Amino acid sequence: MLPNITALWFIDCPDPAAELAAGAYIEPDKTTDFIEQAFADTEITPIGTSDLAAVVDGPDNRVFAAHFGSLAVLAGTSLRTADPTELTGYLDDLGVGHSWAVISLDPDTDTGCFARWHDGEMQRAFVGTPTVIRADVGLPYPFEGPFWAGEHPQTHASGDPLALPFHPGELADAAHLAWFGFGFHTNAEGAVDPARVPVTVYRIGPDDGRDGFIESSVSLRADNPPRGDADSTSEDAAETAPISAQGASPSDDETSPIATTAPIATTADSAPASDEPSSRTPGPISRYFGFRGRL
Repeated sequence: MLPNITALWFIDCPDPAAELAAGAYIEPDKTTDFIEQAFADTEITPIGTSDLAAVVDGPDNRVFAAHFGSLAVLAGTSLRTADPTELTGYLDDLGVGHSWAVISLDPDTDTGCFARWHDGEMQRAFVGTPTVIRADVGLPYPFEGPFWAGEHPQTHASGDPLALPFHPGELADAAHLAWFGFGFHTNAEGAVDPARVPVTVYRIGPDDGRDGFIESSVSLRADNPPRGDADSTSEDAAETAPISAQGASPSDDETSPIATTAPIATTADSAPASDEPSSRTPGPISRYFGFRGRL
């Protein structure tokens, strides 16, 4: 079964996979600006730190975000799309990255989706289920060749004359592996460990009483190994405790890979002291995915 995950990537480097493999550390100020642009006029609350592995099958009202300088990501289960062509204008409004990519796996509809843009122009997009191609834009990338050649036969629609020679979800995951060095569904030897890629967790909407369940498997300090390493200790684990919505511990230093500075203000916090309604309009991502009405 496919994992439930969607990742939107914003790229300003020639090789995102190499950037992640070398070690990604969050730039707090840029992450704050990034999430505020994406979800302007939407109730957002920073509730902790985590990693990209934890995004899979997460709650709908959680968005995981990070800006690493030359690379940024928004991820979650509620960011799914069945038509990436519609995303172009919204991604462009963010003004982040010269290239963008989206990978979306939806187990509920058995759908795989991936797309890539460069300088605002879509280069490639594919969306499908085991028996239906819903979108196929642009020329296939080299990593797609073995799939179209039948080297990854699917079993989900066995015997169906309309079955594709591969499962679209597996192709979408292969796109993520080719572009970012790891997959959410399958992985290759030497792949980047998503549990080593730090993100900040944001709640979209009112408090649901589950903020305390967010945990991190990445170190809050660049000189400590991620939890689970052979030399990891209980003291290291203490460094990976979730941050509160009120900010980080005073002991966190400038080498922190996690956004542990001042939290992002919600609309209510940042509104002018006036009886007049706020003139801010919803950010591009919140406009597209309709968080104000859905969550």
